[in-house]
Amino acid sequence: MSETGKKIAFDLYSIQMKWVAWYLPIVYIAYFALVWFLNEPEIQSMSLLTFTFHTATIFMLVCGILSSTVFLPVFVKHGVSRKSYFQGSFFSAISLAITIIGVTAILSGGLSLFETNIFKDVVLSSLGPNSWLLTSITYFISVMIYYSVGWLIGTAFYRYGGPGGFISIVVALITVSLNDLLWEFGTPKPFMGLLNVSFPAPHVAISLAVSIVIATISIVSVYKIVKDTPIKVV
Repeated sequence: MSETGKKIAFDLYSIQMKWVAWYLPIVYIAYFALVWFLNEPEIQSMSLLTFTFHTATIFMLVCGILSSTVFLPVFVKHGVSRKSYFQGSFFSAISLAITIIGVTAILSGGLSLFETNIFKDVVLSSLGPNSWLLTSITYFISVMIYYSVGWLIGTAFYRYGGPGGFISIVVALITVSLNDLLWEFGTPKPFMGLLNVSFPAPHVAISLAVSIVIATISIVSVYKIVKDTPIKVV
């Protein structure tokens, strides 16, 4: 990665971490409030890591959209190449996802040490009660997919306008639906839910490999659009 790309990554990560500084505490407070006051088995059994993951998908989706609609034109107008912008945005997203999932996993691990009635029914994830590493990796890849489809949507709207943007939304919905089908995480799957499609989840290794392929294709697609995107003069 170029020096400019590293600087862009640092700048974007610094900006987005200011959002995380508000986002994560609110999510944590919401989780503890729901667990404490609601006597719902589904909530009582959900770990902090899984609860945060479900909200992080939307958070990263929004960050991806803003990366292209807000930051791309700003950086390019200041003389940054599209390649350096892409590198910076990509690596800042990776750092952001690692921070959100990593911090929450550590906090969730700390909570699991307390033997209290409040957390006695908590299950880490659908991957198993002790699958800390696997759960963290799959959650990381999934939120990166949400970032990439948000990035794709924002870039498509910026470059192609409404028609291209709406096509990108359809592609994004299919992408996140396919990923959820692999893991059965319960994240939004509009088309699969509409068609009432149900398949048994494949082996973990297959799901992991396919998720990585989905993320890679999504990010490469963004790069193909970004590298030739004209910047609008306002």
